[in-house]
Amino acid sequence: MKNLTITPKLLKQAKQAVNSAKYSATAERKKEAVDVLMKLAVAVQNLEEIKTAPKEQLKPKAKKTKASKKKAVHDNGRLAKKTRVRRTSNERLDDHATKQSLERLFDNAMALRY
Repeated sequence: MKNLTITPKLLKQAKQAVNSAKYSATAERKKEAVDVLMKLAVAVQNLEEIKTAPKEQLKPKAKKTKASKKKAVHDNGRLAKKTRVRRTSNERLDDHATKQSLERLFDNAMALRY
């Protein structure tokens, strides 16, 4: 066989041939799948091997540190509970008034609709 290289096209052909042979097998499809896989095997055999450097010459990889989440702690060392900011009385009154006005608007709209 000629000198083959591994290309995305060759990989795609191999995948398609194997899938067609697997899911709707005929003698022709099996033969085609074997031929394409043989081409791929030859391409793998033709790959050049790289020479690795001795371990002494390789630089050690930097270790990744996990980001630590700091938890809120009280003076006595216990974990603090999450609290939400309390609204002032004016904010509560304003929210209540807004809610009531929206309810009135909705009720009026429904009354006009029927």
